[in-house]
Amino acid sequence: MRTKALILLFVFPIFAFTQKKQDNRITATFDNAPLEIILDTLSAQTDYFFSYNSEIFPAGSRYTISVENQPIDRVLSSLLVGTGLKYSFFKDQIILNYELPEEQTIRKKNFFTISGTVVDANGANIVGANVFLDGTSIGTYTDNDGNYHLASIPPGYYDLVFSHVGYVNGVYQMTEYNGGSRIQDHQFALDLKHLEEVKVISNRITTNNNKDKWALYYTVFKEELMGRSDFSYACMIKNPEVIHFRYNNISKVLTAHAEEPIVIRNDALGYIIDYYLESFRKREEDLRFRGKIRFRNQNPTSVSERKGWRKNRKKSFLGSFNHFKKSLLENRLRKEGFRIFTAENIHNFDLTKFNQIEAKDILTRKGDFYELEFNKNLIVEYRKEKESSGFLKSCDFVKSLYGKFINAEGVMIKEPGNQISVIRLLKRPVILDPTGQVVDKFSLTIYGYMSWERTADLVPQNYDIKWDNF
Repeated sequence: MRTKALILLFVFPIFAFTQKKQDNRITATFDNAPLEIILDTLSAQTDYFFSYNSEIFPAGSRYTISVENQPIDRVLSSLLVGTGLKYSFFKDQIILNYELPEEQTIRKKNFFTISGTVVDANGANIVGANVFLDGTSIGTYTDNDGNYHLASIPPGYYDLVFSHVGYVNGVYQMTEYNGGSRIQDHQFALDLKHLEEVKVISNRITTNNNKDKWALYYTVFKEELMGRSDFSYACMIKNPEVIHFRYNNISKVLTAHAEEPIVIRNDALGYIIDYYLESFRKREEDLRFRGKIRFRNQNPTSVSERKGWRKNRKKSFLGSFNHFKKSLLENRLRKEGFRIFTAENIHNFDLTKFNQIEAKDILTRKGDFYELEFNKNLIVEYRKEKESSGFLKSCDFVKSLYGKFINAEGVMIKEPGNQISVIRLLKRPVILDPTGQVVDKFSLTIYGYMSWERTADLVPQNYDIKWDNF
């Protein structure tokens, strides 16, 4: 916690405190300056000291603002627009913190734009930097002057990602429901990890032993990242050489990292996916991985190919977690084919023993946002599509769901039924924005069918069945 200072004063009447804010007037011009430098200057021109955790400021963030004889509260209100930060006064201290979702006001739902300039540590323009909204097909590259522009962005909650080989990725949280234009510049920092010697297992190492190990680990990695659905077999990683592995013989843990975005061609859905791997860890049945994703449409070679992609995209979306969230918020679970239950445990699975509930039992509207809250396990049944036989054969979680259907030889003898998924909350409540996006992506975990369908079955966050034009 970075705290400039805290001076204890007597409690003044409210009118006196308000007058004090008006007396602290600012005249200053900042051009592409870090927020911390601006706050230091504001502190020097006023009687206030700032208190904040420096981690709330996105790395590389720069701000341009010019004010003349303005009160401190008005300057802060202008300065913090679009940052997701709020300020409050406590005696001679100004406290900066995250703005909670329920404190944000939605006035008008409109598309919006984001634009800005990307530079390096010396202020030189970066050409060809990848700028995109995580999990969407909304993205671009910076031009010869380091500028970018993202247009026609639906209202929602996003992570704006800046990426370029050799630099640390920059990520900014964006929440916008009022339309208009947003400006977000970014300054890259060098990725020092690329300058260090790291002992890894790479397919570029010449010994046959290491090549064999890399090929083995790559097979495991690709299968876990893509999943094992029918669409996974139509996916190809175009640059496998950027992926490196470590394997601990004692802990039996396999980890992976990629020095560049992993480029995936999905010929089943017609996407090129740039996957920015942040972490990958597998130990026996315990698998954890995450990353940032940009979707790009492939160009179909025929009308029939275009129709096939649209059909497969629709199939991937229906029954997915995004479909479930959308149905939940619109109170259309039954119409869309979902039923939900709560259960103490999920071993030897039997829906008839669980308590069926409704959307209102787990979802509460709080202002313009929603709170998802329930105890134990939430069972989600999707009734409009059967389980894949591949799911019953290969998903480790099936052993918990359908243990009673495994015979003495360890073979699953259950016929495919409705698709079953399980949601558990890691934090309570889970906040959903008005579009159904989970504000804190690490606040819940999903098991079963929804988690079995992985990257090969993903469609963008901004995908819409009715308007899938490409």
